[in-house]
Amino acid sequence: MFKVEHISKSYGKKQVLSDVSLSANNGETIGILGVNGSGKSTLLNEIAKIYAGNKDVALGYLPQENPLFDELKPVDNIRLWTSLSKQEILERLNESPLMEMGISSFLDTRVGNMSGGMKKRVSLASVLINNPDVFLLDEPFAALDLLAKKDILYFIQAFSRRGGINIIASHEEEIFNICNKVYLIKNGKLYDTEKLKADRISYMDMLRS
Repeated sequence: MFKVEHISKSYGKKQVLSDVSLSANNGETIGILGVNGSGKSTLLNEIAKIYAGNKDVALGYLPQENPLFDELKPVDNIRLWTSLSKQEILERLNESPLMEMGISSFLDTRVGNMSGGMKKRVSLASVLINNPDVFLLDEPFAALDLLAKKDILYFIQAFSRRGGINIIASHEEEIFNICNKVYLIKNGKLYDTEKLKADRISYMDMLRS
């Protein structure tokens, strides 16, 4: 089980997160739904800080912006995020589940010449290459076309089927179709959308209010 409790964060006088707690079991995908500026990225950053260097939980974090260098090719970019050798990376890219990403088909392409979907695959690989237990994803659909979104969803689901935990922050409602639990973040607090439904509160109306 993965758990974080009582996270609070302020920037000056602005309270961004207020006593936030959440948990997830192995194989679960947790969604954090919120509008831009609601604190989604801040929450993922704080979770990453809490578990940095934790030997019991291997955590991978994929930020919204692709952490890639345009002048480098896929393997050279991935090497920046792992202690594995180039040969070890190539071997893992040809083994399941990384093999399904198809990165081996564009190994000689520089990032600057890649499509958004190709870049996202390399970014995912740079995290998954280290076999994390928990995967934090910030707006994984950003700037992707429909086909690329479908592929990314497949990889996220494949990770959870292998027992991994996904925590996804997004403002795109469609991604939450694959989630076991969805939270709404607003005014620094997390709201369980199932509880909102039970109380006959529309979380979409709550987002707009």
